[in-house]
Amino acid sequence: MPAPEYAVFGAFWSVALVIGLGAFLPLELELARVVHLRPDGAPLPPGTVRAAAGVTGLTLLVLLAGWPLLGPVLGGSPALLGALVVLVLASGPQFVLRGLLLGRGRLLAHGVVLLLDALVRCLLAGVVVVLGPAGTAADLGWTLVAAVVLAHVPLLAWLLRRGRSGAPDPGPPVQAAAIGHLLVGTLCGQALLNAAPVLVTAAAAGPDERVLAAQFVAGFTLVRLPLFVAVPLQGALVPALTGAAEVPGGVRRLALRTAGAVAGLAAAGALLGWVAGPLLVRLLFGDRYVLDGGAMALLAAGSGLYLGLLVTAQALLAAARHRDVALTWTAGLAVAAVVFAAVPGLVPRAGLAFAIGSGAAFVVSLALLLRRPPVPARSPAAAGADPNGDRG
Repeated sequence: MPAPEYAVFGAFWSVALVIGLGAFLPLELELARVVHLRPDGAPLPPGTVRAAAGVTGLTLLVLLAGWPLLGPVLGGSPALLGALVVLVLASGPQFVLRGLLLGRGRLLAHGVVLLLDALVRCLLAGVVVVLGPAGTAADLGWTLVAAVVLAHVPLLAWLLRRGRSGAPDPGPPVQAAAIGHLLVGTLCGQALLNAAPVLVTAAAAGPDERVLAAQFVAGFTLVRLPLFVAVPLQGALVPALTGAAEVPGGVRRLALRTAGAVAGLAAAGALLGWVAGPLLVRLLFGDRYVLDGGAMALLAAGSGLYLGLLVTAQALLAAARHRDVALTWTAGLAVAAVVFAAVPGLVPRAGLAFAIGSGAAFVVSLALLLRRPPVPARSPAAAGADPNGDRG
């Protein structure tokens, strides 16, 4: 693929990630929690279709309103705009299916769906390459959309048809307010995780700083590899953590254990980043992209803190504390923005913003978990009386 087309596809891929992991992931997370509290085989929780339609409509509105700004980045391609529109329409069924499978404990089926999605993407991309070696960004963009549809929509339709029942609907509903709080949280979380490379590249002035920006992007990509796996799979934590929330003191014990584990993980990551980070960057990206050991240690420690933050944020969700989830991620992003604005130096300001922002959000999440006893998962609050559990 020619370099300009690859740049356009990279921008399309980034937008697709924001759509999926920013806008629609809350559907998966809340469904995993709610479905776990319902009898096995119960129909789709009330409010699911309304919530999915609301997120879809809002995302489409933002996409179309922002196209004058986004269009030039995507080469002004109507085909890519069409692909993004279809991706938005398909993301509702995609994340509803994943939430249903996780909530019902069908982890094997969930993994098979993810694997099928990946295999179809690779197969279709191979077809594009065979038919036209110089494939365009639009060609490969549509392979992503087709894979999402083929891997998720037929299975969701089968599950919904199988789950129909005339019995009274038991269990808690999916609430728009809960989805709204999670939407704020996931968008702030994506910004905290992905904004640094964009800001560093934009702030680089002159050839030397552009080289530093490229080195930062390479190093940051390396240390985030575990997070690229963990972020899409964080919904798998929700059913287990919901079970912990039913045990008196269960979430509090989890918070304390997580704090100790994350402290050790961040320290080990910093040491590994200092010793092996530059060597790994040289191996994977080449000599010109090597970042010094101190910067790699800082980024690796930040990744460890972010990984722990994923656990504590899902613990808050499992305790039906949706507003606290939004507060946690918002606080982390706000601290990161202040650090980035206040600290001089291109690489230090970006690395410290990510690490300190993640650490601040982690501390806030721990404080919220320990501040008051979590609401039991089967209380009226968790059943839908209050999306933040304040009436428990």
